[in-house]
Parts: sequence; structure tokens; C-alpha cells
Amino acid sequence: MRNRFIPSSCLLGALLVAGSGCDTPPTPIDQDFPVELPAPDARGSAAELTAPGCSILTTASVTASGDDGTGSVAANSQDDNLTTRWSGPGKGAWLNMDLGASKSVAGATVVWHQGNTRQNYFVISTSTDGTNFTQAFSGTSALNTSAQTYAFSARQARYVRVTVNGNTVNDWASILEARACAQQTTPPAPTADSGPVLPRLPYLQSVGQTSAIVAFRSGVSCTPFVRYGEGTDLSRTATATAAGWRHAVKLTGLQPGRTYGYSVEACGSVTGVRSFRTASAPGTPRVRFTTMGDFGTGGSSQKAVFAMMNKPEWRGEFLVALGDNAYSSGTEQEFQDRMFTPMAPLLREVPMFPSLGNHEYVTNQGQPYLDNFYLPTNNPAGTERYYSFDWGNVHFVALDSNCAIGLASSDRCTTAAQKAWLETDLAATTQPWKIVFFHHPPWSSGEHGSQLSMRRNYGPILEKYNVDLVLTGHDHNYERSKPMKGDAVAPAGTRGIVYLVVGSGGATLRTFPAAQPSWTAVRDNQVYGFMDVVVDGGTLTAKLITSTGSVRDSLTLTKTLPAVTSTQTSALKASSMETAPGPVDDPARAPAGLRFEKELPPADRLEDVADHDEPAPEASTPAAR
Repeated sequence: MRNRFIPSSCLLGALLVAGSGCDTPPTPIDQDFPVELPAPDARGSAAELTAPGCSILTTASVTASGDDGTGSVAANSQDDNLTTRWSGPGKGAWLNMDLGASKSVAGATVVWHQGNTRQNYFVISTSTDGTNFTQAFSGTSALNTSAQTYAFSARQARYVRVTVNGNTVNDWASILEARACAQQTTPPAPTADSGPVLPRLPYLQSVGQTSAIVAFRSGVSCTPFVRYGEGTDLSRTATATAAGWRHAVKLTGLQPGRTYGYSVEACGSVTGVRSFRTASAPGTPRVRFTTMGDFGTGGSSQKAVFAMMNKPEWRGEFLVALGDNAYSSGTEQEFQDRMFTPMAPLLREVPMFPSLGNHEYVTNQGQPYLDNFYLPTNNPAGTERYYSFDWGNVHFVALDSNCAIGLASSDRCTTAAQKAWLETDLAATTQPWKIVFFHHPPWSSGEHGSQLSMRRNYGPILEKYNVDLVLTGHDHNYERSKPMKGDAVAPAGTRGIVYLVVGSGGATLRTFPAAQPSWTAVRDNQVYGFMDVVVDGGTLTAKLITSTGSVRDSLTLTKTLPAVTSTQTSALKASSMETAPGPVDDPARAPAGLRFEKELPPADRLEDVADHDEPAPEASTPAAR
């Protein structure tokens, strides 16, 4: 077994065995060898190791599974000297810190050798007797040379072991310094932003019952971290997996329906604490969210809508966006200047679940949209173009209506694949309420009219699985249908689906080309606004809230919910949310296309929000208009 490491020690001598040659290969030592540490005053003039988020515990002695045979011994990991290291050969090499007595341990901090050029795969475990170890943490190191602290729940332990399962360069373990951490009082949460202003402030993505993503952008390349915890007790830390400019840090170990605070620390920038609420567990009767589309202008009407939406009396637990998020072509700069910048105060605390509009498709069929959002990938294609998620008693489905109208190439999205997934998804959910959202409306009397491709392809599936509400945009107005079934109003005594067009989020409003059709319950093209939707037990209430705060329309749906037994409630489990990783930067080179000479003006003119060419709609029936 020893000989398998000799070639790698020769080839990588410059990296791993500084100052040694390969004429006489080092012989790894496989047995444990306790090393009594020298007294602090015998360690030379080096300053003691400090680490963020770690109250360092004194190590009485240290052991290791082996070393490189040329002086990179276990004791080097405790000498407060960043020019020495412990190096152990082979996957599974470990470093064991003996604290001398059982203590309360809540984490470990590690400074990795050449940590900016290799990522280490590791496990931290604890033991009271030095023989039986329990895993406390596992992960991958961030690409930096700083002390990295890995927190876990406090437990009594005398021994703390770091086991390294190789790294991105080789199978060796190389640690400059390592310490065990005691539970400590967390520094007070910052109340305001400080340091350089982040080019893009934090925004919340894919918030689920047990996890959430905090995304943001930095002005220089670095490996940032997020402090978080319930309320303002930011005692936990999540570190980015790689250095760069575009960051998406995943917070894990959350509980459903709880309020968490967070603060980002990136490249000298610190953001003031903000809070968000995790998704409610299935069985939770009350859910509140907001929704609208056609808003990404960066203009005054958009800002007025979001200012009202962000007021405490109207703020939802999350936002459902119905497409045309960044006018006029969904470019990188349009997302930055016309969506993320004006929406920053809201998106720092309210998660956004978007869908693709036709304007996003103008630029490479929505690629900037996919690069800017971190959305669930719970379909067989592994795409963010369509997805679903649960929040309390409600099942939400986002579709890409551009597939149905012919804007998507077959390698990006097909109607057949999306329909098959939709049917499977709706058939599998056990939530009593079902809401589907996308951009192009199956029922509309606005400028574009009803999109019959969406109605023909998806309407039968929505009706088959008793979808309660369909949310759309595209036409720049508000319209609510009567309960619809097939190509007409649902007959008395039968179940139908209400379709809403909420294209009043900020883009210039448009006139209705004809008189109000008989299937329309309410329509309005005079006000900008959003929908406030509350599901409470067997009642769904949706209100159109104008940018001045008045209620313009109200809808109520009711149903009888099946009884939930105590046994069913106790069996419900919080689920995590798998998301796409997003773009990965070269930490040594700024990504092209992220720096802009000047800010874009608002897209407030009719020509700014005019639609590009689309495939002609199918011929409509009289009822369709």
C-alpha cells in the first residue's frame, strides 16, 4: 500500500515536499504517534491563529495516520506557523486533536495548504474515547488561504478528527493549521451595509423548507461567506464553494416555516442583516404570496408597484413572477439595471420564483435568465425552464410557454417533454391546492388575445388534475376569466379553472382592442398593480392591489379539504430543493459582459416594451376572443 504513493510524491515534490528530492522516496509512517505540543512560549514569535466564528480550544496533543517522512508532521498543525504543515498520504488520511479532557465542541477551523489552488474533500468527526468517532460535518473546502471554520451542533468530545479524502490535485492531505472550536457568543448582527457596495445586493433563490440560496455579486474575486441563523442570532456560517464574482451560497439545516436572518461578508463588504421565511411544511393551512408579470422596465411605474408590494401590509412570503422580467431583450445588463437594481429592497427578503417571458427569449433563448436565477431542476431534462415546488398546502408549477408557441429550439425545450413532465408532476402531488403559472395566457381579450397553443396543449391536463388557478402575463393589463372548461365557460354545477392575466407590473399599459367578451369576469387597463393571494384552509382569496394601495378586484375560491389526521401530520417531512449550480467563474479573470459603461435608461416608452416577432397564433374560435 505504501508504494502507491511514491510516484505522486516524486511528481508533486515541489507542491507537497518542499526542499526534498526524489532520489530517496519518503516512507510514509502508518501508525499513530502522539506528539506532546511545546509550550506556547517555545513556538517562536508567530502570532496565535485566529479564525472567524471560532473560539479556539487548546489542543493537548495531536496524532495522525501518517506523514510524508520529511518533516511534515502532525505537530506542525498546532504551531501557529503558516510556513509548516502536516502532510499525510492517501485518501482517508486523518489528523486527530486531543483536547486533554471532554469539552463542549461546536466546530473546527482549518487552514489548508495551497488552499487557493485546490479544494479538499473532508469529514470532521468527534469522539469521547478516541476509538469510536461520530461524523459531525462533511464538505469541500473553499478556494482560499484563510482559516475556514466549519460549525456543527455542540456536543461533548475530547477528540476532534479531520479526515481528508483527497483534493482536486491529488490524494494527499495537507493542513497548515487546525483547531477545535468551542461554542461562542456570536458577534452582533450588522444593522447596515458597510465596506464597498456590492455590484448586486443579495437576493433570495429557491427557498425551500430546509434550505435557501443567497445570491449576489462582488466587485472583485473572492470566496465570500454568509452568516445566518434564526432571528438575528447569526451563529451559523455557509461559505461559497469557489472564488469568483458571481456567488450563490446555499444555507442548509433550516426548519420549515421559520424566520431566518442573514448577512453576507464578501471581499471587504458586509451587508446589514435581512430576514426571510422558509417554506411552510405540507399541512400548513395558510400561505400568502404576491404575483405579477411584465414589470422589468426599471421605470417609475415598476418602482411604484414594488414600493407598495414591499409594504408590511402587502408583503408576501414569496413572489411569483409571470415573465418579461427584463425589458426589452432579457440581456445581462437589462437584468441588472431594470430588475435587480430597482427590486433590491424587496428581493433581499422575499424569494422570487420566476417564469420565462417572450422578451427573455430574445437573447439566446433566455440564457441570461438562466444565468441570473438559481431555480429548481426537478424535471427529467434537469432544466430551470419549468419546475415545481410546494409551499404549505399549495403545489406550484412554473411552465415555459415559449415552448408551446414555437420560440424554443428542440434542444432547449419541447412541448412534448414539458407536457409529459407536467402530467407526471400534477399526478404525484398530494397538496390540496394547485396553482400553475407561465407567461402567455390561454384566455385573454387584450392586444395579443388568447394563446390557443397553450390552451390546447395544457388545458386538458390542468382540468384533469383539478388545477385551481392559472396565473399569466404578456398582455399589459389585468383580466380575470370566469371559471373556464374546454373552450367555454364551465356549465353551471361543473368545475372550471379561473385564468388571471396580471400584466400590470410596470410595462406601459395597452388598450383592449374590442368589447369585453362574455367569458371575462373583470378586466382593467387603467392601473398598475399586483395580486395579493392568500390561501387559508379551504379558502383562496386573490386581490388586485394597485400601485396606490387600493383594492381593484377580488376573487374568492373555496373547496372542502380532506381531513388531516395527527398520524399524517407527524409523518410529513421537510424536503430540500435541488437547484442548478449557475455559472462558475475563473477566479483569476473577471467574466466578460458583467461590466457596463453606463446605466440603462428606464424602458418606459411603448417601443421599449414592444414585442418582437412571434409565431402567428392559431385561428381562434368565437369563444376564444
